[in-house]
Amino acid sequence: MNSKLVLAIVATILASPVAVAENDKSSDRIHYKCHVSLQDKSDVVHGFVSVGKTQSEFESGLEGSMVYSADGVTGSEIESVYECAKADNSFKTKEARELEAKTPF
Repeated sequence: MNSKLVLAIVATILASPVAVAENDKSSDRIHYKCHVSLQDKSDVVHGFVSVGKTQSEFESGLEGSMVYSADGVTGSEIESVYECAKADNSFKTKEARELEAKTPF
């Protein structure tokens, strides 16, 4: 009887990571690029990663967020969001496409 109980406990422990991994599909990382205006009045294209949000939810949450420059120290707050697109898609506006062409990623 004890061996059946031990076997059931071991099977439960071994199966639990599989269940957790299946439930983790909602946390897929989505890469976006966004044309934003910063508090210092500069317009930039910046890359972002979202987890578990729609594109509109993600965009609406960007205002007020900090964007850091390449040095990782200097930052500026996002004042407004003009447009976001998935990283592998093109921007709709000409201004965003031109700015992206000048932006190293």
